[in-house]
Amino acid sequence: MRRENRCNLKSARRRADAGRVISSTHRHAPAADSLAAVREDARRERLIDMELRIRPYRFACFAILALALTSVGSEIGWWWIAPLLAGLAGFAVADTFMRNSTHPAVWVATAWGILPLLLLDAVVVTGGAASPVLMWFALPAVTLGARFEPRGIVLGTAYIVALMLIGTVGLDPATAGAHRQELVAAVALVISTVILSGALVESDRAHRRRSTLDPLTGLFNRNALDQRLSELEGQPTSEEEGFSHALLLCDLDNFKDVNDRLGHAAGDAVLQDVAYAMRAALRAGDSIYRVGGEEILVVLPGAAEGVATGIAERLRATVSARRPIGVDVTISIGVAVAPPGLVETDALVEMADSALYSAKEGGRDRVTVGAGPLAAEVEAAV
Repeated sequence: MRRENRCNLKSARRRADAGRVISSTHRHAPAADSLAAVREDARRERLIDMELRIRPYRFACFAILALALTSVGSEIGWWWIAPLLAGLAGFAVADTFMRNSTHPAVWVATAWGILPLLLLDAVVVTGGAASPVLMWFALPAVTLGARFEPRGIVLGTAYIVALMLIGTVGLDPATAGAHRQELVAAVALVISTVILSGALVESDRAHRRRSTLDPLTGLFNRNALDQRLSELEGQPTSEEEGFSHALLLCDLDNFKDVNDRLGHAAGDAVLQDVAYAMRAALRAGDSIYRVGGEEILVVLPGAAEGVATGIAERLRATVSARRPIGVDVTISIGVAVAPPGLVETDALVEMADSALYSAKEGGRDRVTVGAGPLAAEVEAAV
């Protein structure tokens, strides 16, 4: 029952949020662009996550290619070493910069594009259309679906096929004509690989969206939170050495009145807008989860107490100034920072829950730090 207790963050004693009258004349349509931005950010995080997962297998493929070329090095020469190293360097640079980039797909696409160029060199040197290396173009095609959206998949496929034709028909039409069957088979293999791998990846994406994303706000859900907390469990923390982790447990104040007075459609619109505003105010490596009706939890990796409190106050001020669909909305936030030692996520969640309760009891629209080095309350001017 550890998982259920970890995510059961709302205590009954703060369910009775005092009512606040809000005029029904404030009804407006949901901010669709805000939700779209949240989902775009989720796609960005998915791309980075997928690229990190592919990395060890990518190096294994490079090693296999190197071994294969080495085995016939006496016949074809050693020209391939430089392009192979360039490919590895390209991916290393992309891995370094994509995490902090607002457009990681550019870095990923640039690094990915180096491998087909390496294969083009191999095809040209080993006989063009008659080269057995021609089938290797299916390798970069396999990962297109995992890395890119449909438009990127189409462009990537066209790029691979264009390089295949350049290295065969473009450089030696006579040889290409003599080996037309092999060339057609290679092109068909590449296109079929893209289609089949894309279908498998899309099926996996759909399953992951249903299992880890909240359909209303586009934020991660409880399943995703449990996975993230499991990753943090047992990690060492030491503020002096720069290793620290914090949680922010956030709850919209008097949110029940929005649903009661304006209806659930208005409440949904408020949640969508607040979710977007909060996500946009976080750092690149932070993650945000909807764990209850109007309750949101933020994981701040590497954040000491001062940093976590500053981010929490920024979130509070952002929501307060937002006024989604014309409604005044405030938020209370409980901050929990892992003490030195090893992270105990259950205790950390309980600390955040207790701090949030104190923020509610203290008047709402404020940030309260749980029991820790400072054990202080940071109150905002209301």
